[in-house]
Amino acid sequence: MRKYIAIVVMGIISMSAFIGCQPDDLKNDVVEFKIGATEFVFTAAGGTQELFVQTTAEVGVTGTASWCTVVKEPYASDKISKFTISVQENPNVSEREKVLSVMIDGEEAGRVTVTQRGYSLLVDEAPVRLPYTATTFYITAQAAEDYEVSFGDASWLTLEEKDIKAGTALFAATLNMQNFAREAVITFTSADEQYQVQVIQAANDEDVPEADMTGMESDAKTLMKKMELGINLGNTLEATGGETSWGAPRTTEAMIKYIKGLGFNAVRIPCSWHQYLEPGDGYVVKSSWMSRVKEVVDYVVDNDMYAILNIHWDQGWLENDIPNGYDEAVNAEQHSIWTQIATTFRDYDEHLVFAGTNEPNAENASHMETLLRYEQTFVDAVRKTGGRNAYRVLVVQGPSTDIDKTDQLMDRLPVDSVEDRLAAEVHYYTPWTFCGLAQDESWGKMMYFWGDEQESYAAGAYAGRWDRNYNEGYVAKQMAKMKKKFWDKGIPVIIGEYSVCTTKNCNLGTAAENEKAYEGYMKSRAAFNACVVRESKANGCVPFYWHCEGDLIDRSELKVTEQATYEAIIEAGKTQYPD
Repeated sequence: MRKYIAIVVMGIISMSAFIGCQPDDLKNDVVEFKIGATEFVFTAAGGTQELFVQTTAEVGVTGTASWCTVVKEPYASDKISKFTISVQENPNVSEREKVLSVMIDGEEAGRVTVTQRGYSLLVDEAPVRLPYTATTFYITAQAAEDYEVSFGDASWLTLEEKDIKAGTALFAATLNMQNFAREAVITFTSADEQYQVQVIQAANDEDVPEADMTGMESDAKTLMKKMELGINLGNTLEATGGETSWGAPRTTEAMIKYIKGLGFNAVRIPCSWHQYLEPGDGYVVKSSWMSRVKEVVDYVVDNDMYAILNIHWDQGWLENDIPNGYDEAVNAEQHSIWTQIATTFRDYDEHLVFAGTNEPNAENASHMETLLRYEQTFVDAVRKTGGRNAYRVLVVQGPSTDIDKTDQLMDRLPVDSVEDRLAAEVHYYTPWTFCGLAQDESWGKMMYFWGDEQESYAAGAYAGRWDRNYNEGYVAKQMAKMKKKFWDKGIPVIIGEYSVCTTKNCNLGTAAENEKAYEGYMKSRAAFNACVVRESKANGCVPFYWHCEGDLIDRSELKVTEQATYEAIIEAGKTQYPD
């Protein structure tokens, strides 16, 4: 919308304002020829002003132009002639001028100069419509000097060049990967003027490529058996506020190579998307964020490792909303984000796997039905993009990724257009009093020790700090449930997360007791992680260690921080998957 400061120069001149003309002169019929004003200045917007000429002769004004016209008006005095000068809007940034001739009896008796200023900025505000493909386009933008350009949050648009002399601005738009149009507003601003141009990019109407099995030959079980040992890039791309906002360093290729060198050949990439959407209702992922995610995925697959990319908790827009029942808006966002992810990564081979959610908050059969609808949307959105995505292995999560709830409530998986390309996911942090509790609570005490061999450490100040209910036998039994429910039916499972994810301070007793307790605690950490890996693989489940910065590995310094735990995990990782 155009904004300008109007400058109004009043052209009404009283008779006493004529130079050298006094009222007594007029009374005595002594009339000297005078022009009330000889210079008129108009703003770019144009307008009207009045010209007065003192004379008793017949007077006229000539020399007008299409943009500047003069009309003689009736006036009460026979000694004064009145004219209205009308100036149209100046459609340029340059100033223009017209010299008018005041004529008496056919001869020029005087001159009047009309000057009209130009706008400091003029922009063609017509909406711009673009194809879905990556493209460049011009907008006419005339300027007296420089001007600013802004896009709001539309990261899919960039300014390529401003040509002040030519009066144009060149922009670029990225490929629209969505099957719906997207819109943005480009704002041009100078010192006192502002214009807004709407840009509309069409939906992606590209023909979906035919299904392509090249590099996608492995079914879900075959592919998962290639994943010998997995690890998470925890607290990175899923962090609220940015990749490093939760204390982890920015992921680098050197980091991924180091992880591979340690013996992990699969990386789960927890990822947030909701906080990186463009404004509006289209659920459009900012191209800058998609590019960063792609960069991290490339670090993994380019080093011949397997990557699992998901929509993580992501501020709970889907996962925490499940108890409220099915929501069309939530489903639309799920469909849109996965369409964009799948389109971006469509050409990747089987080294890349997609996982639909993270830990969906589903506690009962009704919640499970809602979750399955959202997971069906995930599967359908990916398959619809064609190409290698027609055969890509997809992972769907059990309710709350809890083994018992999954065993009880997940009676079916989403319907798929291709056979044997789905996997299930659960997590393992049991008992939480050992794996995650950082202080005693009313409902439970911190457990410092885990595993049959560590029972003796629970003595003195640490009595009662060993959990007898969830040790090795319990882990084996839980993993066996997943084998029976999924693996034996041709469906692999990933243990998407497991670890002892808090580090406890052993300070409950004397120095000697604390030292002994710390020894037992570190042995317990190693024993727990090794047991989960061993029993997972023995029952057809791929284990992915939940790694946070400073736990097990220092990703900044690229060094192992818990050697005993690391060695225990690597040794347990030699366990073979069942046939």
